[in-house]
Amino acid sequence: MTAAGVEVLGVRVPRRRARDVWEEWRGRHGETGWWPYVTLLSPTDMAVGRAELGRDDGVQQWVGEAVCQDHDARAASILVSACRWAVEEAADVDDDLDLWRSVYDPDQLAPLLVPPVDRPLRGVSRWATGTRDLFTEDLRWVHFVAARGGYEVPVLLPFLYTTWNWSGYGDRALTPLDASALLRRWHEQWGAEFFFAMGPRLELVVDRPPLDPRGAAQAAAELHAYCMDTVQDSVEAGDTMARSTMWSLWWD
Repeated sequence: MTAAGVEVLGVRVPRRRARDVWEEWRGRHGETGWWPYVTLLSPTDMAVGRAELGRDDGVQQWVGEAVCQDHDARAASILVSACRWAVEEAADVDDDLDLWRSVYDPDQLAPLLVPPVDRPLRGVSRWATGTRDLFTEDLRWVHFVAARGGYEVPVLLPFLYTTWNWSGYGDRALTPLDASALLRRWHEQWGAEFFFAMGPRLELVVDRPPLDPRGAAQAAAELHAYCMDTVQDSVEAGDTMARSTMWSLWWD
């Protein structure tokens, strides 16, 4: 139980079985009301250890706001804030500002991408079932939290994963409501589902990734705005990650 009163259940499974267990319980979410996600932390370590990162006494208010908020509008505000920061604060005087703007503008980005593809690219997990970086342990935890969908996990467990080095225009910082808005938008648009989270890492399973240039450009622009550390090249992301069945994000 977290300090905010959110109950987390967990079971340990072999790494190679983590996706299968997650898929089974994702399919049963409608009857159980419990959303599964994969991590390396035990429920106790997550609830107690993560709480040391900051306060979570706004959880109940965040959950209420997440249900009512205009998630498309909030997602758009993140895109605008990231773009303004890149153009007005990060870009050097000699940089091509039109190029900077194009990576956040799907209409400008789409013509730069490859033509439509017939089927999604096969995505591969880096951390939930993979062994990239330091994730070589053979066991994983599958946690369960009562939620309407995976997009509510960031507001229920605000320190499960972190985006601390994200920069927006002025004093804009990412909040759990921002993460929830983006995840809900991606869920509705492309079937993206909360799969793995720990520290600065997040993985989403994407059931219906965009296959056409315009949709892929929209996804790439939003992914770039949310995690520039991973999505550094929007054209490459629009041709690859955005059209794949796994989105792995890492805030370095």
